[in-house]
Amino acid sequence: MTQRGGRTLVMTVGTGDLDRLEETLFTPLRKSIATEAWTRVVLLPSSVTEDFARTLRRRLDGATVEVSALPAGDENDADAAYAHFDRVLASVLQDAAPEDVVVDFTRGTKAMSAALVLAATRRAVPRLRYVTGRRDRRGMVEPGSEQVRGIRTTTVDGHRRLDLARALFARGDFAALAHVLPAPDGPLAPLYPNDFVHTARAVRSAARFYAAWDRLDHAAAATVQVAAPPSDDWRRFWPTPDAHAWVAALAREPERIDHRSMAARLRRLAVDLLANGERRVRQGQNEDALVRAYRLLELIGQARLFDHGLDSANLDPDHDAVLAVRRESERKKRKPFSEGPGGKLLASRFQVGRLLRHCGDRLAKSLLRFDDETLLKPTLRNNSVLVHGFAARAPDDPASLRRLFQDLEELARDDDGDGVPEVADWLRIARSPAFDAA
Repeated sequence: MTQRGGRTLVMTVGTGDLDRLEETLFTPLRKSIATEAWTRVVLLPSSVTEDFARTLRRRLDGATVEVSALPAGDENDADAAYAHFDRVLASVLQDAAPEDVVVDFTRGTKAMSAALVLAATRRAVPRLRYVTGRRDRRGMVEPGSEQVRGIRTTTVDGHRRLDLARALFARGDFAALAHVLPAPDGPLAPLYPNDFVHTARAVRSAARFYAAWDRLDHAAAATVQVAAPPSDDWRRFWPTPDAHAWVAALAREPERIDHRSMAARLRRLAVDLLANGERRVRQGQNEDALVRAYRLLELIGQARLFDHGLDSANLDPDHDAVLAVRRESERKKRKPFSEGPGGKLLASRFQVGRLLRHCGDRLAKSLLRFDDETLLKPTLRNNSVLVHGFAARAPDDPASLRRLFQDLEELARDDDGDGVPEVADWLRIARSPAFDAA
């Protein structure tokens, strides 16, 4: 096996002038190979030039020389030549990093040269080269005038990666962007043009912001320093000042005893989960969407309970509504309030709805019946593999999930707690990463 990290040259072999093989083929090939100290040389002849390649191999010292000839007739079939060269490069790259491989596509038929360039680009080999010089009347490089010129595939590869990054932005696959765009300070960065590295650095910063926001890590998102958009064609994907302010507000956690501030924050969280769940539906992550739907329903109830001065995780046992629900639970033989650390009384979502009803809350009835009329009925969502069950419970058809989120949006719009701005404004910001829906 070739030593990992050794320099490898992969090159096509042509015919040269059959009447002057030594000066038009063997000498130029030896010169081309002698430009660097190669650990491995892979010659790619056609069936016509295979004997020339084997002769050259016998004459070369120092490097391991291999010959991988095209099948007869494939030298003029670009597709067949590409398939062969792609397999060869795949084998080469098992033993060498792409940056340690150089591809020389000078010789052979035009189909062979095009095929090798395409295979090298596909395999992310960054350095290509070709030999040029003075041309004779037949268009062949005159012996002794050869000059080696280099070309990098990283320009094309960079453009392809940026195109893919745009597609990932549009789909909301923000975390994947880190694997598409090379790190600006990583070992591959020097192989790319400076303008690409600048663009990649800026795009990665925006992707980090969206990825943290999308995984609901608002505190992490709020700390991301997003660079300016690198060009106008990226502007539509860029986080707006409203988005930064929204995430920063979600990152601030008030004291739980500040019921008014807690209610406002939970309403923001509910709207953020609504937009987040809609993205999950579009991405086909139905089970994740179902769990998010239940949590945002729960958040709306908890926010309204804070409006009434009650915390579902630390109920005042002497509050009139708490006493009323306790008596009702005893009379109807319902499950009582749970007890948390230090004897705190904890309310389930249904108990929150009953507390709201005894507080005279106008949304209590809607919150209590919502589960029974939607996909959030306990027998369904409680048995999700993401809750207490062992299998997926979300429907395959996204239409019913879309209807569920429409119903939840209507419920969120009906929730008009004190000091809450129009939910439409919050939804506009929370939905801003939905570029595919724009």
